[in-house]
Amino acid sequence: MIKKQPSTKSSKENHVKKFTRFISRSSQRFISSFLDDESEKEKHLTHIHQQINKAILQKSLVVLQYQEPSQTNYETLVGRIYQHAVNRNALVIKLQKTNEIRMISANYIKKISIIHTHHSQTLSISK
Repeated sequence: MIKKQPSTKSSKENHVKKFTRFISRSSQRFISSFLDDESEKEKHLTHIHQQINKAILQKSLVVLQYQEPSQTNYETLVGRIYQHAVNRNALVIKLQKTNEIRMISANYIKKISIIHTHHSQTLSISK
């Protein structure tokens, strides 16, 4: 009786197909996670802008966690914010403690808390 040996050609093709499938799935997962990450950043920025607009309209005091890319740690800023008329991401904050005025970017705000001073001392925290 003669046994047929499996052809090495079909075995190689099978490995190539498996490898191709693996690469394809990995690429799809990578792209999907990249897009999800971008949508999360977009949602966060939209939420930050909503909180900024709310604070400006109410003329409320805000507490910001602010971190520029060149910094390793965030800094906490407390004061009133004002938005640039043309550039929505450019903000001016007048610091409560020193009355110093600083120009900051909304893109680097990690967290914003609004202190409502008109009615009662309530705090609205946003992540």
